[in-house]
Amino acid sequence: MEMQEYLGLFLDESRENLQSLNASLLDLERAPEDPSEALNTIFRVAHSLKGMSATMGFDRMAGLTHRMEEVLSSLRDGNAPITTHVTDVLFACLDTLEGMVENVSEGGDGAADTSQLLERLSAILNGETGEAPAAAPVAAAPAEAVAEEAVAEEAAPAAAADDPAADGATGADGLSDYERMMMTEAASRGLTVYAMRVTLEEACMLKAARSYMVVQNVENIGELIKSDPSTEDLEREAFDMSFVLWIASDKSEDEVRDAILNVSEVASCDRLELDAAAEADDDEAAEADDDAPAEDKAEERVLAEAAATVVAEPAPAAPAAPAAPAAAEAPTAPAAKAPAKAAEAGTGRNKAATTVRVGTDRLDSLMNLMGEMVIHRTRLQQLSSDHELGDLRQAVEEMTRVTNDLQSLIMQVRMMAVEAVFMRFPRMVRDLANSLGKQLELVITGEDTELDRTVIDELGDPLVHMLRNAVDHGLETPDERVAAGKEPTGTVRLSARHEGNSVVIEVSEDGRGIDPNRLRDLVVEKGLMTRAEVEMLSDQEAVELIFLPGLSTAKVATDISGRGVGMDAVRAKISGLNGTVEIKSVLGSGSTFTIRLPLTLAIIQALLVRAAGDVYALPLEAIEETVVVQREDTRPVDGSPCMVLRDHIVPLVSLRDRLRIAGGEDDEGVMSVVVVRNGNTRLGVVVDDLVGQQDIVIKHLPEYLGEVIAVAGATILGDGSVALIVDVGALGHRGRVAA
Repeated sequence: MEMQEYLGLFLDESRENLQSLNASLLDLERAPEDPSEALNTIFRVAHSLKGMSATMGFDRMAGLTHRMEEVLSSLRDGNAPITTHVTDVLFACLDTLEGMVENVSEGGDGAADTSQLLERLSAILNGETGEAPAAAPVAAAPAEAVAEEAVAEEAAPAAAADDPAADGATGADGLSDYERMMMTEAASRGLTVYAMRVTLEEACMLKAARSYMVVQNVENIGELIKSDPSTEDLEREAFDMSFVLWIASDKSEDEVRDAILNVSEVASCDRLELDAAAEADDDEAAEADDDAPAEDKAEERVLAEAAATVVAEPAPAAPAAPAAPAAAEAPTAPAAKAPAKAAEAGTGRNKAATTVRVGTDRLDSLMNLMGEMVIHRTRLQQLSSDHELGDLRQAVEEMTRVTNDLQSLIMQVRMMAVEAVFMRFPRMVRDLANSLGKQLELVITGEDTELDRTVIDELGDPLVHMLRNAVDHGLETPDERVAAGKEPTGTVRLSARHEGNSVVIEVSEDGRGIDPNRLRDLVVEKGLMTRAEVEMLSDQEAVELIFLPGLSTAKVATDISGRGVGMDAVRAKISGLNGTVEIKSVLGSGSTFTIRLPLTLAIIQALLVRAAGDVYALPLEAIEETVVVQREDTRPVDGSPCMVLRDHIVPLVSLRDRLRIAGGEDDEGVMSVVVVRNGNTRLGVVVDDLVGQQDIVIKHLPEYLGEVIAVAGATILGDGSVALIVDVGALGHRGRVAA
């Protein structure tokens, strides 16, 4: 087997696992008093990551995750407290692992200097958890020594029972707290425990890879309670050609056997009686290590006897229906609180069988072909209309129905939940708040809202800027909040929702708000506008000055902010996605930034208009209405032409002038005006004629054209001609034409 074939899968799953670990560590830090769910999830994901990296041959990564696993086991068994120091070390490990994964993706070997992290993890195992010595239960030695002490305690069960501190990793019955809890929980849910001996073919060359695949299949249909040899030994190929797995599952014996035999190079899978399995394991252990203590050999028998006892007990009488919620609420359920993607990946064999990974380049090619089909469909529609061919019109209508369904399906395939982006931010916000000495709660809602993958890829940077500004500029320090009559802990909200054919993403905080007068002063100080110009602005318009390039409200430039780069880049990026950014702020109460984005950037609905004989496309999402205005009804305001629309002044801009199209304006007494919205501002775009509404395929302009003012791309019309797509955000704000 060539490992390179599995590299893409390893990278994808490693990134998902690292995101899941980040989220679960944050949950653990927020609720250390009830750590069972978070720790179980972290332990399972870390174990999976260790197994994958060991199988792929990335030893440094496997070594670091193995030591992390030892620390997590110590935390889970109560041998060490959960402190900020501990979570900081674990977060540092995740940062290093992320760097290793990215190094592998760039063609490296995933190597990194992990010596300091290993020392810090060992220090935690030795009891250095960042608390006062009296407050922290100190482990006497690293994990290896702890294991030896556990064996000694089993040899003297009476003494261990008298010692409250002995209720740690291994109890008097030979079971760890975690294994005992898993068996009890499995029985309460009506699961059956199987002991299955798995034997690999003699010619199998990669025993570790095959055993790992067997374990993965087992975990897809149930819960792996115990492995002999241990999963660590399986990953190191420290076993002969067979091993025994204890599995708790609601599947039949045949289904469990089939799941194991589905792995290639597995010769046989036999069910053992639990007592016999324990004896067989003792024999294998004796062959593998003649010097093993008798207590270690007896441990397997104790485990098997306990398992047999648990399975023999009838499950509590309960209706069948509540079984699923009980499983979801159980602390030992696999990935109990993991993100949706991680949960779906292991929900069962049938789920995995109906899901495939598809490269994004294939999706892009499929979307491009769909775009070409839309262009040709539009061409056929125009031909059938021009020549009044009834049969052709009927055929085109049928083709339109099918292509519309196909287009909708392809759009759904390209959709991704914004969770893919949102999952990055809890960790970033947590670290930022700690560095600034601020207390906050990040509330995320609507993470299952779906957007086109292309839009999601471009959304990360703007949201990073906005969240950093919310924490740094928006929120006050705890002392300042208390002085202002607020709770010391601030709230930052990140939400997403659908509105029509758009997705709305909001970033808000309950901090100090934006002072419009301070912004007016800053703009004048930097020479961006004159005092007379800023005094003419309303407070809302003054708040929007924050989007001007080179403007920052930070008093001191730091690594986080204050260099005048950020919000102007946010607006430029969002405008490039055919979206808009709005801001609302109340001094002393906080600010809300609202991003409105189209569902997709590939095929959009547009209004076709004519100017100087050429056809142009305006994205329909940005259009509020179209009106016909008498020229004599327009009035100049501050040197710019405006019209009054339902008691509101709307500035006008000529599409000919803005795009610098040769030819003068028509001298007719009426004007066709398209009213568009960009953020909180409305603008009337004067055009020569309205052509009609149409689905268009966006084609990006070639790079050698450079920056084309107020043009977002191009499209091919039904007659084969090219129409430019107008960038509504660049047409102007409140009558001021952007340079």
